[in-house]
Amino acid sequence: MDARLPVVGIAVESWRLALRAFVPGLPWLAALMVAAGLYRLALGSTTGGNSLIAFALLAAVFLAGVAYSLQVYRAMLGRPAGQFIQLAHANLATYMAFIFIGVFIGFFLAILPGILLEASGRTDLGAKTDPAVVQAAFMDMLPTAYGAVFLAACAVGLWALCFMALRLLLIGAATVSRGETMVFRTWPWTRGHGLRLGLAAMVTHVAPFAMAVAANAALDPVLGASAAALFAGGALGVMLLAPFILAGHGLAVTVLPRLAPVANEAPAIAPAP
Repeated sequence: MDARLPVVGIAVESWRLALRAFVPGLPWLAALMVAAGLYRLALGSTTGGNSLIAFALLAAVFLAGVAYSLQVYRAMLGRPAGQFIQLAHANLATYMAFIFIGVFIGFFLAILPGILLEASGRTDLGAKTDPAVVQAAFMDMLPTAYGAVFLAACAVGLWALCFMALRLLLIGAATVSRGETMVFRTWPWTRGHGLRLGLAAMVTHVAPFAMAVAANAALDPVLGASAAALFAGGALGVMLLAPFILAGHGLAVTVLPRLAPVANEAPAIAPAP
């Protein structure tokens, strides 16, 4: 048993740091909410001009998110460490890596149903096949062995993305703590700790994210489709995700000094004032 990562202990410490960083991060959380609200409002229009505006607002969401993360990390570490551009670089590299891997996984999962339907002989797929027929054949296939293959492939794809997220957990915290862009240099630090990090992440990532998604789904039909509702939906979506962001950052800051190489040990978290 790895004494460096007691699952309950690091989960509790993660939420303690989340509470510590809540108030200091509020100004940038508000900015992120405004940017997200405007972005969703721009998505409500299908005109070409608004598409360009939506792209610009998506960039604003990214920049506000980086600024919020930086403020949260600094509050958790107890010192004004790191630089905006370093964290932006690290975050952008991480997002691109997930997009790259996600595209391959998504493409495979998109073509797999057609392959399995052909193999099962349930329908003769073609360019003119009615989508309703394909969907009905797919639903009929799910309870069979072919459906089990598809579900297993989905599970493996999800596992791959979750495993990658856990292995890259320390990128942001290490970048801010050390004052240099770490990108993927923290990958070896988490080797062999996936299970314990995953168990802690059930409390710091999965649970708050699931609750945010459920709350957002419940609010969406209530808000309606007006311009004000679109803006409010985007802003509230970010607010509901705040516990997920804070606890996730807290887990990274908590385990960073425990897993960083001994020769370059990350600075300890400063005590709360």
